[in-house]
Amino acid sequence: MSTKKSKITVKKVFIFSLIIFATYIITFPKDDSPPNSIMVTLGGVSLCSLAICGLILLGRAIFGQGNRNGRIEKCRACCCTKKASVQTASHNNSNYTDNNEYEQKEQDFEKFKNSLTTIWSSGLFSISFEYSDGKRELLLDKVQINSYNEVYFSGYCFDSNDERTFKTDCLESYIEYAEKEYSPRRFLTEALGLDLEYVKELKV
Repeated sequence: MSTKKSKITVKKVFIFSLIIFATYIITFPKDDSPPNSIMVTLGGVSLCSLAICGLILLGRAIFGQGNRNGRIEKCRACCCTKKASVQTASHNNSNYTDNNEYEQKEQDFEKFKNSLTTIWSSGLFSISFEYSDGKRELLLDKVQINSYNEVYFSGYCFDSNDERTFKTDCLESYIEYAEKEYSPRRFLTEALGLDLEYVKELKV
């Protein structure tokens, strides 16, 4: 059976010295009789011990607090670094996701455009109309249809400064061309000259 050894610490020595010194003070003669030489020696030793232990404990308290503050600051810096790393990684991951989504949309749009069939591309017509997301001015250069005979206008959009394709089903106004207003069907037949019987088969 093992026994646990008691560890002598500065704090224990300080307390023991304090007890010895207190005993010396209590037993010190109140009259003029000479004090006990042993108690005087113990009192002196305990006083020196108190001073030394007190300085050690005070130094530990001061430097220990400094080290503790240093460790706290170090931990804070480490946490901030980790947080910044996580935020950077999250930001990079977000950018990566956004880029992937953008590329996917571009690929889907290219696939969609390639699936359309052009039924008119005989010139450039400057037209305007109200679309689902606002007023649009378009330099029309193609009229296309999909496999369901739905009609699309393609050309350069002055509002977006880019090539755009608009579905005629989403038009919210007449088509303005050469200071006249046309329905999509009348525009295809009267302005673009497409065959009326053919246009009747389209979903326009």
